[in-house]
Amino acid sequence: MSDILKDKVVVVTGAASGIGRAIAIGAAQHGARAVIVSDITETSNEGGRTTTSEIEALGVAVRFHRTDVSQRAQVDALVEAAAEFGGVDVMVANAGITLRSDGPDVAEDDYRRLMSVNLDGVLFSAQAAARQMKANGKAGSIVLMASMGGIAGAGMTVAYSTSKGGVVLMAKALADALGPDGIRVNAVAPGVIDTHLVRTNPGIAAASEGFRQRTPLRRLGKPSEIADSVAWLGSDMASYVSGIALLVDGGLLSVI
Repeated sequence: MSDILKDKVVVVTGAASGIGRAIAIGAAQHGARAVIVSDITETSNEGGRTTTSEIEALGVAVRFHRTDVSQRAQVDALVEAAAEFGGVDVMVANAGITLRSDGPDVAEDDYRRLMSVNLDGVLFSAQAAARQMKANGKAGSIVLMASMGGIAGAGMTVAYSTSKGGVVLMAKALADALGPDGIRVNAVAPGVIDTHLVRTNPGIAAASEGFRQRTPLRRLGKPSEIADSVAWLGSDMASYVSGIALLVDGGLLSVI
C-alpha cells in the first residue's frame, strides 16, 4: 500500500480481531519491518487465518505475545519482546472492552473491569513503550485508541464513554510529558466501524444503522480506515502532530 512505516517496529495490543487486527495488518502493508501482535487469545473473531498468519503472508516479521493489558508486568514483557527487532518505534494501545450492561447503574465490578483494560491498560502500554523508546534514544510515536464516545457521551455507555474520555486527555497529558524526548502521543477516536461485533449483534446492528443514516458519508467506517489513520500518526509524515484526538467518524459528530 505504501512505505510510510518502512523500517519501523510496531506493537499493537488487542490485535487478534476487529480494529486491532486491521491496524496490525495495515502496519505490515504500510512497510513496517516487524509487527508484535498482542491479545488475550490468538484466535480471530472473524474466523479464518490469524492476524500473525496474515502478516507472515505479506513477508513481514511478526510475533504473537499473549498479554492481559490490565497487568503491568505483562505489558512490560510485551514491549520487551520488541527488543528482538531493535525496540518499538510505534506503540498502538488498542486493547479495549465494552460491557453488556452499561449506563448510569453500571455494576461496580463491571465498571472496574472495564477501567482496568480501557484506561489502566492504555496507560501501562504507553509507559512501557516510552521507557524503551527513551532507553534506545528513539523519537517514537504512541497511538492510543479512544472513541467518538469519549468525545460525545451517551447515557447507555456511561462507563465506556468515561474510559475513552480519559484516553483522550491521557494522550494530551502524555504528549506534554514525553514531547521533550521526541516522543509523540496521539489518540484516534473512531466512529461506528463495520466490525464482526456490529454485523453479528442484532441490537448493536440496529443502533449502528441509525448512526449510518445520520452520518454525512452515509456509511459505516471500515477497520482499514482506522488502520490507515493510525499508520499516518505513527509515520514521519505526522512528525509535528502530537496531543490530538483524531476523529475518524465520517463526519457524524459534526452534525449530531
